[in-house]
Amino acid sequence: MGVTIEDVARKAGVSPSTVSRTLNNKGRISEETRQRVFEAARELEYPVPVGTGLSRRRTNRIGILFDRRLRSLVSDPFYGLVMVGVEEFLRDEGYQVLFSTFSDREADMAMISEFATERPVDGLIMAGCDIELDCINEAVSMAIPLVLVDNNIVEPKVPCVMTDNTAGAREAVEHLIKLGHEEIGFVSGPMTHSSLYERYQGYRQAMEANALPVRPEMVIAYDDVADYDVNGGCRAADRLLERSPRPTAIFAANDSMAIGVMKAAQEMGLAVPADLSVVGFDDIELAAHTTPPLTTVRVQKRELGYHAARLLLESIDGDPDRVPYKIAVCTELIVRESTCPRRPGA
Repeated sequence: MGVTIEDVARKAGVSPSTVSRTLNNKGRISEETRQRVFEAARELEYPVPVGTGLSRRRTNRIGILFDRRLRSLVSDPFYGLVMVGVEEFLRDEGYQVLFSTFSDREADMAMISEFATERPVDGLIMAGCDIELDCINEAVSMAIPLVLVDNNIVEPKVPCVMTDNTAGAREAVEHLIKLGHEEIGFVSGPMTHSSLYERYQGYRQAMEANALPVRPEMVIAYDDVADYDVNGGCRAADRLLERSPRPTAIFAANDSMAIGVMKAAQEMGLAVPADLSVVGFDDIELAAHTTPPLTTVRVQKRELGYHAARLLLESIDGDPDRVPYKIAVCTELIVRESTCPRRPGA
């Protein structure tokens, strides 16, 4: 009678199911147990499947790469909270998290190669909607399990976790329309970024569903990511509020720009919200402490991180082809004091 999986389990001092998961590279197995199982299998001449974990040993480490060009961890804590969610989930699963930021293409490619060889990780999470496609392709070519956060690409097919940007933006603009606003401006960063384009689509859908025109002169979208901040919001508001008729409400694609809009309006002598209602997106911590407190769309930032970490472990432990391609996390409209009904005659 040939050697059975139970024989290997007895020799290694583990359960048959642990032997099966180890030899088939399934599940989270400690390096010590993995080595015992493979040593027992070799000694007993038990057949080991081709392409098992011998070629890439588990490290119980996950790399998180963040693109800081669109959002700064200092001025905009959005991705910082996403990373908290990732780390909390992975820590409970026994993983160490290695954190790094993208800087320039050559250094980024070298860093990804390093994660595959010199300081290997079991998987990568890349956060940011402006990550270079070359970096994503490099990780895929090295067969490193990968999940994207706040990014959705057509090819290659990579699991991703997104905010439901379109629905969140649509709800924000519908809130303004219900308050009687018809002249509603929209300010944003680059439309080449999927999240911002989706927020524009939500704005557009809400306007069209209520038979309100979407006029190009009421939309300001900067091409440079450097303008996706408070200063960019100020400049956009200056342009929109000089128009005649001027908007009675402005929806900004993030809270930083919304804060800039309020600042510019107040410097022009306009009262927020009596003269101008303002809505942001993200619900950063500062949004509740502006004057007046900002109405905004809350993004479940930690939940984005939890889902990304879960998807990554599913890719590592199971069949990557069965991992969901995309998860969209719902938003919540947080109504504060920066919006009010349109004044009669405005």
